[in-house]
Amino acid sequence: MFSHKTLNIGYEKEKVMENIYKWSLGKEKILNIILPPYSSSIIFLKTILAAVSREERILYITGEREENIEILNHIKRYTEFRDYTYIRKAFVSSNSRLVISNYRNAVKIMETFDLVIYDDIRSFPEYSSYEIMDLLIKCVSSNGKIIASSIVSIFKSQRDIILPVRDNKKPMPEPRYIITRLDIKKDIPYMVYDYLNFSIERNRKVIIYVPDSERIQCVYKYLCNFKESLAKNILYFDKQESDDRILVNFMKIKKAIIVTDDYRDIYMDLKDVDVMVYFSNDKSFNYKSLVYFCGKVGRTEKVSSGEVIFLANEESADMEKAKDITRYFNKEAWEMGLLNL
Repeated sequence: MFSHKTLNIGYEKEKVMENIYKWSLGKEKILNIILPPYSSSIIFLKTILAAVSREERILYITGEREENIEILNHIKRYTEFRDYTYIRKAFVSSNSRLVISNYRNAVKIMETFDLVIYDDIRSFPEYSSYEIMDLLIKCVSSNGKIIASSIVSIFKSQRDIILPVRDNKKPMPEPRYIITRLDIKKDIPYMVYDYLNFSIERNRKVIIYVPDSERIQCVYKYLCNFKESLAKNILYFDKQESDDRILVNFMKIKKAIIVTDDYRDIYMDLKDVDVMVYFSNDKSFNYKSLVYFCGKVGRTEKVSSGEVIFLANEESADMEKAKDITRYFNKEAWEMGLLNL
């Protein structure tokens, strides 16, 4: 096996890493890894290095931006292994033992691999469990193995390995609901104003996610009425037409509110952030995306984890499932004694 430097990743992560490695030596074909959003991919390192040492070929599928793929950063930092290729635009046949790709390019791959890992944890989820299953089955060889990492089991009736705590060992924010009869394109309940004001008073930023550009403008224009009483820095970012400099400015200033339909993980390392999801019962937001909005909050903070508010005219099944999942992670982490409170 390729050697790696000593890892200081904590007992629970080390235990999960070892369990994945032991599974990879057995006869089972499929393994589910269940983790909170944005958990570390380092748990796959030992299994990947063992597979390449056996001259097997691995496909690692992730939605992370190319310049910030965490598993590659771990490989570069802890090992001397360099036989990997990242597929950028369209699939080009590669003899590398480790091939890294996003979902869209992996669909175009015609060859099969001895080990296929799908990381649905490190980036905002775009694909359903059925789409992920179809892709993994297509890409794995007849004697190969599949690891699917997500917030839920991708493959039913297969073995699960669960690590319910985030890297900072803080609870995930469980979303609060605000259900209103108001037309939230034109108005907001006083309770929402209260939450916004509370966030600003605590020198926190607020990201307001909405389903589309039309509703960006509606919410933004309405909030601008409160610049004097709430916050002077009220911004909007439209993923189709806005300049990224708006995001750069938002990250620098305090006491700011931004309304956006861009769910990219450019925000994921921000500290002192609260999240609101307007129209959270909209079909654009499934339970996975709602859980990931929760996961964006407090993931790098050591003290306060912030608030997540779902604002809607009625509660949806996806909203309820998202709340159940965040509660499940916190309950399991508490019962396992993994939380630092």
